[in-house]
Amino acid sequence: MFIFAKKKEVLKTRIILIFGILFYLNGFSQQLTRIDSLSQRPKPEYRLTVKNTIIPVSLITYGVIGLNNPKLKRWNTGIRSEVLEHINTKYRADDYFQYVPGLAVYILDDAGLKAKHSFWDRTAILSGSFVLQLAAVRVLKHTTGVMRPDSSSATSFPSGHTAMAFTGAEFLWQEYKDHTVWIGVAGYAIAGTIGFARVINNKHWITDVFAGAGIGMLSTKISYYTYERFKLKQRSRGQTHAVIVPYFNGNGMVGLAAGIQF
Repeated sequence: MFIFAKKKEVLKTRIILIFGILFYLNGFSQQLTRIDSLSQRPKPEYRLTVKNTIIPVSLITYGVIGLNNPKLKRWNTGIRSEVLEHINTKYRADDYFQYVPGLAVYILDDAGLKAKHSFWDRTAILSGSFVLQLAAVRVLKHTTGVMRPDSSSATSFPSGHTAMAFTGAEFLWQEYKDHTVWIGVAGYAIAGTIGFARVINNKHWITDVFAGAGIGMLSTKISYYTYERFKLKQRSRGQTHAVIVPYFNGNGMVGLAAGIQF
């Protein structure tokens, strides 16, 4: 009887150990799968490099240098004089058309030409672009104190209308560049027209327009870069792995060991 009980206890122990090994191997295989999935995770598409930021950074730099450079100031005055001499008409369409490039993404998507990102993703990206652009423009306007050409206020630098238009133009470019480059080119053409209209309306110097264009483009690039990394981080945090392993300590104590990794 004693021998039978002992054999039964040994059998019970072996069964527990077998199940423990199976659970452990299952957990180990899950870890290998996770490691493999990490190695296959797509690399970020949007990067901030010298190559893709040199244009907006150069435009901003040019505008900043123009704040105190006598030669660029004379150039500002000369362009203003030439424009006022040949164009006396004032345009108010720039107050509304500054939003056209950004809105075009939603219009085209509704018309059937699908944008690169979903509605909510692209709205989040555009919102981030607007926040960055508006913050930069506001701060610079109230710290530089540049007088407008028509002397209406000391908030000339940079051009907010131009910044808004180029924010939308870069947004349009990013969403449709894989379809055709001409959609983005059209957006930039509209944005450039808005900038020129600000000079025609005697509201901005040309250096204000250049800086505004650079701020708009760079704000959108930063927003794409930031949002993509935020999404990738959220996805990685959303992966939870649990391993449950039975154990037997040899003294008749049986239990479960659990491990959770976030």
